[in-house]
Amino acid sequence: MAVGVQALLGFQLLSILTPALYERLDQTLRLVHLSGIVLVVVAMFLLLAPAAYHRLAESAVMTAEFIDSAASLVGWALAALRLGLVLEIYTAARALGLAHAPSAGIAGGLFLASWALWSVWPRVSVLRLAPNPKSD
Repeated sequence: MAVGVQALLGFQLLSILTPALYERLDQTLRLVHLSGIVLVVVAMFLLLAPAAYHRLAESAVMTAEFIDSAASLVGWALAALRLGLVLEIYTAARALGLAHAPSAGIAGGLFLASWALWSVWPRVSVLRLAPNPKSD
């Protein structure tokens, strides 16, 4: 996953170096784009942190605390990635000439889809797979 985020970051940075695209963005959209880049960088840091920590601090053991911490960091990374991607989609839609409302609709729809797939579905699955206590 971290490699995919790094590739995404490369494309985001490349887009600001493309004058034809960058000149289409007003100052507000440039700030939205920068915010998206920053959030993707934060996601990348959060995704890479457990591996770096484990390699340097606990390379000989796999503790429950480490697993809990790593899972928490991945959850926060997904939240940052979700918001960064949504901001980038909004920026791209506006750069392609769509008005605010359709651009926000597309971005909002993708936000809801990612939230459902990355947050709701796993939690519902855990509840569904949990053992049911038998009633007498």
